[in-house]
Amino acid sequence: MRFCHLERLNITLRSLSPVFIGSGERLSKKEYIFDPRKGMIYFPDFPRLVAFLKSRSLLPAYQDYLLQARNNDFRSFLDQNRITESDYPSFVSYSIEAGEVARAPNFREVLTFIKDARGLPYIPGSSVKGAIRTALAAYFLKKGDWNRSRQEIERADRSLPPRKYLARETGNLENRIFNRLEFKDRNGVFIKGAVNDLMRGLRISDSAPLSPENLVLTGKYDRMPDGAVNRLPIFRESLKPGSEARLTMTLDLPVLAKVGLNKKNIEEALHAFSDQHYENFEQYFAESSEDAPTAAQQGVDLILGGGAGYVSKTVTYNLYPERERALALAGRIMVKQFPRHGHTKDAAVHKSAPHTIKTTMYKGQYYQVGRCELILESE
Repeated sequence: MRFCHLERLNITLRSLSPVFIGSGERLSKKEYIFDPRKGMIYFPDFPRLVAFLKSRSLLPAYQDYLLQARNNDFRSFLDQNRITESDYPSFVSYSIEAGEVARAPNFREVLTFIKDARGLPYIPGSSVKGAIRTALAAYFLKKGDWNRSRQEIERADRSLPPRKYLARETGNLENRIFNRLEFKDRNGVFIKGAVNDLMRGLRISDSAPLSPENLVLTGKYDRMPDGAVNRLPIFRESLKPGSEARLTMTLDLPVLAKVGLNKKNIEEALHAFSDQHYENFEQYFAESSEDAPTAAQQGVDLILGGGAGYVSKTVTYNLYPERERALALAGRIMVKQFPRHGHTKDAAVHKSAPHTIKTTMYKGQYYQVGRCELILESE
C-alpha cells in the first residue's frame, strides 16, 4: 500500500532453524525450575514467587538458599519445602520445552530470548533491519570500485589492540557504502552521519508478540570442516523452526530512489548474500545425514540473531572478488580477535575462517543457527 511517497509492505518472517535474539539476561540454576523427567523448564515471575513464599512462611528459607555459595538448583529447594507442581501456577510466568538440554550433563545457565513488557517474545525490527543492512552492503560491494577501501584495510596497523584493529577502516568503508543520499547543509556542504545514510529510507516495525510456546531451549554445537562437532555448555531460549512473526516494512520511495533501491532489489540482495554465504563459507564444512533442510520455499533466505556466526554478520568475504584474499583477511581478524581459539591454521589448513560453523540441535536434527525465510507482500 502506498501513502504518497511511502510504500508499506507486510513481512512474514518464518524460522527455518532455531533463532536466538538475546535479551542480555542469563539465568542461573537458582532462577528456573528444570524438570528433566518431563523435559520442561519453568520460569518464575519473581514478585509472585516472593508473595507465594511469604504466604507459606518460606521467605527466610528462600533468602538463605539464595545466599548459599553452592549452585543448588531451584527445584531441589522447592522439593525440600514441599512445593509441588500443582503450586506452580501461583508463581510461574511461563514454561518451555527443554529440548535436547534434558539430556545434557552440564546444563547450568539459560540465555533468555528478548521479550516485551508483558513477557512475550518478539522479533525486534532493528534485528531484521541489521540483517538487511549487511546484505545491502554486500550488494553494493559488487558494484563500483572499492580498491581504496581494500588498500586501507590491507595497510591497517596490526599492532593495535583487538578492539581498535580495523575499527577506523571498517568505519570508513561503512560510510562509503551507506552515506549516499548527498543531502547538503545551507552552505552546500555534505552532511555527515545518519542524515545521509540510505537506511533511513527503510523502516521495520517490531513484530507482533509471539507465544512462549514458540520457544525451546537449544544447545551450541560448533562443527569443524571435517564434520567433527564440539558441543559447548551454552544453552539459549530460541524460536522453534516453523515459528512465524509478522512485521511491517515502510519504504521511503524518493529516498531509496536516490540510490536505486526498491523492494525487488532488496530481495535480490538478500538472495545474493545467502548464495555468497554458501559459496564462501558453508560449502567448506562437511554435511551430516542428520542435517535438517532449511532452504526458503516462498521468500528469501535471511540469517538472523545471535550465535549465527561471524560470516553472517560481516562482509569480509564480499569485499574481494577473489576468495583467497578474503580468506586471508578473515584469518587475520580471527587471530587478532580470538588469539586463544586456534585460528592460526584457519586459512592454510581448514580453508575457512572462522574454522567452525554454528549449529544447534532440535528433535534429533542439526540446524544452522538463525536461518529464516522472509516473505515481503504489499498490503
